[in-house]
Amino acid sequence: MKRYKLYGVACAALGLAQSPAFALENGTSSYPSGIMTVMSGLLGGPGTYLYTYNKFENITSLRDGGGNSNPQGANGGLQAHSLRAVHVFETPTILGGTIAVQAALPYVDGTLHLPSFGISGGGRGFADPLFGMLVGWQSPHYLQTVELDVVAPWGSYDKSRLFNPGSNVTSFYLAYAFTWMPLQQIELSSKINLSYSSVNSATHYQSGVQLTADYGLNYHINQNWLVGVGGYVNTQLNDDKINGQSAFGDGHRTNELTLGPQVGYGTQKWGAVLHWQHQIYARNAAYGNTLWLNAYVKF
Repeated sequence: MKRYKLYGVACAALGLAQSPAFALENGTSSYPSGIMTVMSGLLGGPGTYLYTYNKFENITSLRDGGGNSNPQGANGGLQAHSLRAVHVFETPTILGGTIAVQAALPYVDGTLHLPSFGISGGGRGFADPLFGMLVGWQSPHYLQTVELDVVAPWGSYDKSRLFNPGSNVTSFYLAYAFTWMPLQQIELSSKINLSYSSVNSATHYQSGVQLTADYGLNYHINQNWLVGVGGYVNTQLNDDKINGQSAFGDGHRTNELTLGPQVGYGTQKWGAVLHWQHQIYARNAAYGNTLWLNAYVKF
């Protein structure tokens, strides 16, 4: 299958720190790239928050290390829906920062078609749950959080399936997010995430360490409405491995760039964001378009 050999291609959706996700086993992490593009550094005041994340992705091709469609004609689609609960404590604090804990559970329904090989596959079910801790700091013009998460390999998985909701690996995430408002109506936000995944015991495949930066540049029309652009940059820091050896001879490293418009509405009690992202650049990754509809409510 030339550089896109599918080891039971695992497509995972994970409800993360401020998000849920999609990924191919051989090439990308399960971090939900591109979801933290609005007020990324904001943790929120003490209380309990419920978030819902809804992703609709149209995969028009799979791209190899040269950016070519490979295998020819490959396509697919994904719907991922995740609930995430966050509780922010009033006390104690860490170095003046507010502490929060979180848990998320995603549900995934997806398909993958490889017409040049005459095979197709689909799968639906609960994906891998996430558990984590955050610490946040706020100042008038700069908001920031640090975050540590673990994703448990409890989602639906079968190595004989072409598409899997679960990943069959344990993943760890370390992230730093910020929101900078140099002017009252201008917001620059990013979440920078480092992710590590264990070896898949069913396929002996291990994806390399991923560095992902979600980004957004937004204009706040008033206290409630904003418009802007956002997306993510993703790069892989070391090779994928099969049985401890570099995968496919070149390490199968993933690199991606997306961009698209977004609009949001929010209050202290509830809000929603709608954003569309187009894949501009993809190497050893899926290529297509993604629509996100995300919302939150505070109790």
